[in-house]
Amino acid sequence: MKTAILCAFLALWAIPQNAQAGAWLREEATGFVSLSFGATKFSETTNALYVEYGLSSTTTIGLDVSTFTNAQNVRNGFGNIFLRRAIGPTDRDSKFSYEIGIGGLWGNEMQRPTLKTGLSWGRGFQLDERNGWVNIDAAVIIEPKLSEHIVKLDGTLGMALTDTISGILEVNLSHQENDIYGAFEPSVLIRPKDLGISFKIGAQIPFEDQEKSALKLGLWHSF
Repeated sequence: MKTAILCAFLALWAIPQNAQAGAWLREEATGFVSLSFGATKFSETTNALYVEYGLSSTTTIGLDVSTFTNAQNVRNGFGNIFLRRAIGPTDRDSKFSYEIGIGGLWGNEMQRPTLKTGLSWGRGFQLDERNGWVNIDAAVIIEPKLSEHIVKLDGTLGMALTDTISGILEVNLSHQENDIYGAFEPSVLIRPKDLGISFKIGAQIPFEDQEKSALKLGLWHSF
C-alpha cells in the first residue's frame, strides 16, 4: 500500500497545476475555471479541473482535481479544496500570498486524506512595451496517516506577444523521499476576441526521459 501511495504522489504532482493564479488573487465576486488534458505516446493521460472564486479582494477559494492514467489503465486521482489569502498590501508591485487546503488521494483500492500548504510570490513587468509576469509557487502536500509528503516548486514566466497571444514557460520540480521529478512546460495561450474562452497549447518535457513528453491542451474561462 505504501508503495502505491508513493507512486500516486509522484504521478499526480508531476502534473503542473499551471492554471493557478499564484500570488495574484481573484477580484471579489469573480471566478475562473480551467480544464486541461495531456497525453504521451505511451497512452498515459492526465486530466485536471481547476476552479477559483474571489470571496474578497484578499481571499480566494477554489477546487483543484487531477487524475493520471498509466499505460496499464491504472488511475490515480487527487482533489483539494483550498483557501488563498494575500500577505501584505495587494496594491504593491510584488504580490505575496499563502494557501492552505484539504483533500484526498485515491487510486485502485486506495483512498488517503491530504493536507496542503503553500506560499507564492509574483510580479508583473514590462519589456519593450509588452506586459509580462513572473511567479514562483512553493508547496508541501502531506498524507498524514503514513506521514508521507511531497514538496513542489513551480516557476512561471509569461509574456504578451500580441493582443491575443501570450507565451508561457513553466518549470516544475517535485521531491518525495529520494525521488525528484522535473519538467519544462512551454506553451502558447490564445485569447480570441469576444469569445470568452482561452486556449492553451503546449508540451510537458521531463528533465529526464524526454521520450515521455506529453502534449498538453487547456481551456480557460473567467466569469
